[in-house]
Amino acid sequence: MRKEGTIDDAYPVPVEILDGMDNENAARIAAVENLQREQLHPLDEGEAFARLLQPGGSVEAITEKTGLSMATVRRRLALASLTPEVKKAFLSGLFTLRVAEALTLGSRGQQRSLLESLRSPEPPDADDIRDLLLGQKPTLAMAIFPREQYRGTLTTDLFADDETTYCDDIDQFLGLQNEAVTVLAEEKRGTAAWVEALHLHSVPWWQFREAEGDEPSGVVINLHPSGAVEIREGLARHAVKASVSQATRVSPIAPRPPRERPAFSAELLRHAGCQRSAIVQAALLANPRKAREAAVTLLLVNYRRDSGIRLTLHECHSSPAAGRSQRSHQFLKEAVDDSMTRLGFITDAEGSVRHEGPFRLFNDQDALAVLDAVRRLPDGHLDRLLSLLPLLCLGQDHVDAVDTGDTLFNRIAVDLGVDTRSWWKPDAAFLALLTREQLLQVAGESGAHLKGMNGWTKRRLADELAVHFTVRSDPEKMRDRPAATWLPGLLGFPAVASVLKNPV
Repeated sequence: MRKEGTIDDAYPVPVEILDGMDNENAARIAAVENLQREQLHPLDEGEAFARLLQPGGSVEAITEKTGLSMATVRRRLALASLTPEVKKAFLSGLFTLRVAEALTLGSRGQQRSLLESLRSPEPPDADDIRDLLLGQKPTLAMAIFPREQYRGTLTTDLFADDETTYCDDIDQFLGLQNEAVTVLAEEKRGTAAWVEALHLHSVPWWQFREAEGDEPSGVVINLHPSGAVEIREGLARHAVKASVSQATRVSPIAPRPPRERPAFSAELLRHAGCQRSAIVQAALLANPRKAREAAVTLLLVNYRRDSGIRLTLHECHSSPAAGRSQRSHQFLKEAVDDSMTRLGFITDAEGSVRHEGPFRLFNDQDALAVLDAVRRLPDGHLDRLLSLLPLLCLGQDHVDAVDTGDTLFNRIAVDLGVDTRSWWKPDAAFLALLTREQLLQVAGESGAHLKGMNGWTKRRLADELAVHFTVRSDPEKMRDRPAATWLPGLLGFPAVASVLKNPV
């Protein structure tokens, strides 16, 4: 502007001086300043974007600062991974932006080869380069596997060398190349700090740098879709965010894999699937024995599933708060063990069913074996199992609250005329949960006239009452009726909001 005469030597210019800035932050600020100037070269933009992302920046921040779209930012970043020779030629104006973007589809070796043709009197255009890179067959020279393993035909001539001998069976070549890359990656893991195996047209090399000094270094191995294998060792990763790495990994210039047209429409498949399902359901309903076999199999293989028929074992069987010493728990365990044994899934020496019982024993892969076992059950055992499995899911809906309502669970218990004391007895686990004052009231209600108990600690009270209920409430001897019939209100049907009020 001074040369143009619009300002003089005394024109004041605002300057901000930032002390103590490291190289990384200085580069970041310089990149932002440069991006906000007019008409940066696309390659300069791409490398500036890469510098902003390498320390952990976000693509969203770049789009906000520049006003460019996400797609444009990603296309510029792809340019940052061109080889140094190609970058230099691009900056010199040897070829256009479209040609540069097409070159990002090639491996580093392919880029260097194409650079020579771009210097010829009749250079290829962007479409020629894309067609060449996307349609070229792999050459025998690319193979990193023993060449005798390739059994396909070759396209060659009498004077051809490996560089111009093409493998016609592309799928076979790429399969062998991929196996060799897997072996090579395992070998490199023995010495490198990390190994990254990729399958990309254009590796985002800007996400990596040369490791320095004794810094742990890794290896990048890329199997290009053309079959070429690129290996770079002694690399360290920039601190690029995982989300940015994922979003910029695949070049926006790379073609998407073609979608194969399905043989049948989704509507036709849905129609056929629904018809088959209804046919089998109707046939099962007409065959009671097969219907029960299918029902039991479905129940066994669908405990704790997230879709389909879903039964969830009631938490009284799994919660740490539920004691296992009561007669009700023992009765249910014996029923489960007996059913599993009859099915051929034998319990172990401790009596616990393999894989923690039928509730998590089976999955869809086991379904056919389960169905075969169910088919062999006699009618009586089949009926018992058909009742057992869903009933293990029944229980109080919210065990952390007092169930005082006219619920389905309470109605079933009332219809049964449940005799709670025939299945449950006040034990140490229950008594330990009461306060000292509550324990003294339980002692009074249950006829436990223990000398000196008013001066006892809570622990001693609970221990003595546990002995009292064990000795004095023997159902065969009925030695003490208050001890034999005492029940806390919380165990009534419906429950009473009291530990002490006897519902009997």
